[in-house]
Amino acid sequence: MDTKVKKLLKELNIRLEFAPLHCPGLFVPGKDDKPNVMIVNSKFSDEKAENVILHELGHALNDKNIQGNYKNDDCVHTQSEHGANVFWIHEKIKQYFALGNDLDSVNWLSIAKALGTTDYFQVQEEIHKYALLEE
Repeated sequence: MDTKVKKLLKELNIRLEFAPLHCPGLFVPGKDDKPNVMIVNSKFSDEKAENVILHELGHALNDKNIQGNYKNDDCVHTQSEHGANVFWIHEKIKQYFALGNDLDSVNWLSIAKALGTTDYFQVQEEIHKYALLEE
């Protein structure tokens, strides 16, 4: 697991657990001074688990700014999931370029497929943001 991810888990007081789940992962905010808990499906490979952890970290970082009920309001649910996916894709794009991949030869469709996302616009957007930082 990436050092930055470990640091974020510690800073956000998130206890990471693995268990057989019916879904990829869950983030459960702690109450009454108990730690936050992130549970990731134990059947996943390390790479898939890291993607789930990044997605759930996106929830941990962004959901507190969203008003409404995640379970009962489709708009809130969509906004929450989008924010979590943006964080995950952003972090994976940073990792991609940190590995020394060249900005001039980047293929956004290949990256999206490798990540397992159909949010092509967001992958393109994150590559564009990275390109702007490099100028």
